[in-house]
Amino acid sequence: MIAAPCISLRRLRTVPNIKGFTAVFAAGFCQAFAATLNYTMMVVWLGSPKEGVCPALSLGEGIYYAWLLLVAYDLVELLFKPLISLLSDKAGWKTSLVASTVFQTLSPLALMWEGFPGLLASRVFQGVASSISPTLMALVSGLTEDGGRYIGLYMGFRGLGYLTAPLLIAVSGELGKLHVILLTLALVPSQLYPLTAGLKPVFRKTGALSRGESRREIYGLMVLTALASMLLGVRFTLIPVVMLRRGFTSRIVGAMISLGFLVCLIGQMASGLLLDERYWIPLAFVGFTMSALGLVYMPHVGSLLDLLGVALTVTLGSSLTMVSTNTLLARRLLRLNIASTLGLNGLAQSMGELVGLTAIASLTEVDLNLAIASTVVAALTGSLFSALIHRRASVRLSS
Repeated sequence: MIAAPCISLRRLRTVPNIKGFTAVFAAGFCQAFAATLNYTMMVVWLGSPKEGVCPALSLGEGIYYAWLLLVAYDLVELLFKPLISLLSDKAGWKTSLVASTVFQTLSPLALMWEGFPGLLASRVFQGVASSISPTLMALVSGLTEDGGRYIGLYMGFRGLGYLTAPLLIAVSGELGKLHVILLTLALVPSQLYPLTAGLKPVFRKTGALSRGESRREIYGLMVLTALASMLLGVRFTLIPVVMLRRGFTSRIVGAMISLGFLVCLIGQMASGLLLDERYWIPLAFVGFTMSALGLVYMPHVGSLLDLLGVALTVTLGSSLTMVSTNTLLARRLLRLNIASTLGLNGLAQSMGELVGLTAIASLTEVDLNLAIASTVVAALTGSLFSALIHRRASVRLSS
């Protein structure tokens, strides 16, 4: 065993229930892969008449419709994450998983509907299917006594799904509708894999949520999730706009952001496994501070190394905060209505993403400096809020 003040490898000595974790991780990966493949190809089709999808669109109209598809997905998640999670607590996680899989099947089938309405319907169905994520997160937490530390690993596998789909398109070239439909349908059975893995999660009933102090802490963690998600939304809006205006090509910007995203996946996977619980809120503080520093430096980027630094600090910082809040929620709740509460946390995440994708994009059109300043304020607010939560928790433990 190798021990350090913050990191312990002893926790990695055994990994129980490998089959169960593999089933849930595979379901999360394939669901994220299908959602990203779905959207990425829609954007390609909007800009190309090859598939006959809105061929008369101008560039501005194409960008508007792409934004509409992205926001529609987030709005549906905003509504259905709490509902699917509540269904999981009331009727069982298997019922929620089957319901999600039904919509996962409808999503590619909706692409058979010609024109933009088919694309929009497909994104709506995909948003409902993706709302299973908090339930899968709760399932990971319930598989073992210390299952909460594997939540970061689950989020990492979902992230790999988000990253792999664009890479597949980059390698294979533009895919036709039929290819996307068949490939997505082929992944549907993977979402049902947990049903066949003999999972027996343990959700212990306690009175943790009845205490006002616990509720305040939970709401505080949700606020941190919303702020971190807003910074993740900046990854798709503010960072590319600023870098392109600084003279970098779209290929270079995309490569740097993808590399930053890959590093953040490694950080997510490692942090949940290696860090003790008392370091998760400080990790959120570090994540917000990293994001603020990267955003402040963004206007001064002049080289590829600078660009990589910004992509790493903002993406990695906000991602570490996300894994911190989700893992801590899973442990704090002691598995009482955990799926419902993680579903509300997912609602906070979707709200943050919507702010990052819309408000920041709108501010960029008005004043780029104002948009950057707004995101810096959000990051610093997250740093301050996480410091207050950590201080309050430390005082409570000492007393």
